[in-house]
Amino acid sequence: MKIILRSKCYSLLLLAFILSSCGKIHFIEFEPIYVHANKVGAKLYHASYTQEIDILHTDLAVSFNWDSAFVYGEAKITAQPYFYATDSMVLDAKGFKIHQIHQEINDSLQVVPYTYVDHKINIKLDKTYQANQQFIIKINYTAAPRKLKIGRDIFSADDRGLYFINHKGKNQIWTQGETENNSCWFPTIENPAEKMTHQFNIRVDDQYQTLSNGILKESIKHTDGTRTDTWWMQQPHAVYLSMLAVGEFEITEDKWKDIPLRYYTEKAYAPTAKKVFGNTSAMLDFFSKQLNYPYPWPKYDQIVVRNFVSGAMENTTASVFYSGLNLTAAQHEDHNQDDIIAHELYHHWFGNLVTCESWSHLPLNESFATYGEYLWREHKNGKEDADEHLSRMAESYFSYAKNRDADVIRFNYADKEHMFDAISYQKGAVILHNLRTLVGDETFFTALNLYLTKNAYKAVEIHHLRLAFEEVTGKDLNWYFKQWFFAKGYPELKIDKFYDAQQQQLVIDVEQLQDTVSVPVYQLPITLKTVSKNQVNYHDILITDIKQRFTIPFSAAPDHVKFDVHNNLLIKKQEVKSDEDYKNQFLYADDYLDKQEAMAYFDKHKTAPQAVPILQKAIHDTAWPIVVKGLEHYKMFDADFRAKQLSKIKDLALTHPKSLVRAEAIKVLKRYYPKADYKDILPRLKQDISALVHKALH
Repeated sequence: MKIILRSKCYSLLLLAFILSSCGKIHFIEFEPIYVHANKVGAKLYHASYTQEIDILHTDLAVSFNWDSAFVYGEAKITAQPYFYATDSMVLDAKGFKIHQIHQEINDSLQVVPYTYVDHKINIKLDKTYQANQQFIIKINYTAAPRKLKIGRDIFSADDRGLYFINHKGKNQIWTQGETENNSCWFPTIENPAEKMTHQFNIRVDDQYQTLSNGILKESIKHTDGTRTDTWWMQQPHAVYLSMLAVGEFEITEDKWKDIPLRYYTEKAYAPTAKKVFGNTSAMLDFFSKQLNYPYPWPKYDQIVVRNFVSGAMENTTASVFYSGLNLTAAQHEDHNQDDIIAHELYHHWFGNLVTCESWSHLPLNESFATYGEYLWREHKNGKEDADEHLSRMAESYFSYAKNRDADVIRFNYADKEHMFDAISYQKGAVILHNLRTLVGDETFFTALNLYLTKNAYKAVEIHHLRLAFEEVTGKDLNWYFKQWFFAKGYPELKIDKFYDAQQQQLVIDVEQLQDTVSVPVYQLPITLKTVSKNQVNYHDILITDIKQRFTIPFSAAPDHVKFDVHNNLLIKKQEVKSDEDYKNQFLYADDYLDKQEAMAYFDKHKTAPQAVPILQKAIHDTAWPIVVKGLEHYKMFDADFRAKQLSKIKDLALTHPKSLVRAEAIKVLKRYYPKADYKDILPRLKQDISALVHKALH
């Protein structure tokens, strides 16, 4: 399967992340299209867009021609100068036919002069307007997004803004505004920092449902068999988050407190819609409490459409999902979509309430939303499941960085679409997790609350986040943000440990191996763990130089030493460890990541004397990936051990919450035990809803 890796929000980037471990992804790079930017010397630099006009409100009426794929629109725009006085305004509009442009003056409409060149409408106002002095422009137009030319008008086929879909006689229309694509179907200012309220009046055949941001204000039927739905978005939000969708959808109603929740699906999938999206209410409750900032919007709708250009999009109050969320109950059991659902929902705080000022600061949207997946997993499934997900995020970044690495916050991208990558998503999420580890949970979420509260309904850059953390902690954290957000790469450490019997001290030598010409010399707070006669101690060290030696007094050599207890996943470590070291790491593990590393070692070193005992313990572990590893290596265990494990294997097959574990346990029963040993549970196994389980049974 080829998946193009230029994506919106969660999008196909994270779908690629999920599937990459299965070997099903081919990463495709785009030829860069250079866009407007400033140059400092010879270096490309993308500054934030200058804000000259502020759109306060857009009142839009649209209807559609399904045959020609035209949008007929009338936009009434209320605006004012951002600060400096001006006698004109410039709007983005791609591929429009402009019919008329008027300015509303003293309750009457007057024709105003304009030019329309290079997708820009330059409108001459009736006079010079000062800051906070409002004016109203009305534009009648026809938009033809299907006719936009790739490479001339738009970056790729995924940037048409509005799509007409016909699937087996069923029509759908949906929009995708990020990054700057909503100007393909209504005139506006395409700037991530531009926020507005709006009213969308959508006229469709009466057979269709509509969806847009905000609340459904009214629905009026017309005598010609059409209907106009008026959607009212009362809170300001970014232009690129404006949306609409049209089609024959079934609506499943739900609720969180006084917030209405609705799930739009095709009729065939309506029976499972509440199963697929059923954790939305719990997510809203959890995120609202953890951030101490209640969900800030009046409703939340989620819609599944055909042929979506990405995995999902977090349009304010109305997230759009690709058809992978059209699931049967069996499919949902094996592959629930909580990650993508949590990702889009977390955006409603990080990205929608507080929005990145420019595409250079996109990680303020995407890193947080990706970390939202971790937070939900941690809450719902436990830290071990969340850490497993986090480790795959790090692996995804390292794989991506082999061919194309860059600063997390970067101003020299060739095209803004290149910001949607494993750096903005996965690496950024791990950086946030490490920041949480550094400052502590209470501090972390207190700082996030301050960041949200101070910047609600505004656009921000990374320094706003840093300043919020510094205000809460009272510490200068510029060093952390500089090395992680404003630099590319990662630290590579060579670690040597030995016990000096003469000096009675444990010696740890650490060397930073990364190319410090292009990558920083990192400042790394590290915690070590030592175990001596079952006595566990923790020791904090601070790495600041290329080469350092640390010593810890010990009267005798410790039984076990673990470098980096917190398992900073963005540090590549070269450390010589013995079979016994890995065995002790598993036995004295502080978290899942310790066990995962040890398990990976014994998976490759099966002949090590410690391998079989550790793999046997894996079957009884609390982390499902560790249990799976133990079951996969069952052939290494002798008959006496297997005889004692029958009850455990049957229990795993019947009751483990992860269907993958249940399926692996059934494979073990079939391969290593006579059918008579487990025939008593076969009727119950056959009742399992999981497709993986049924495949294992047959």
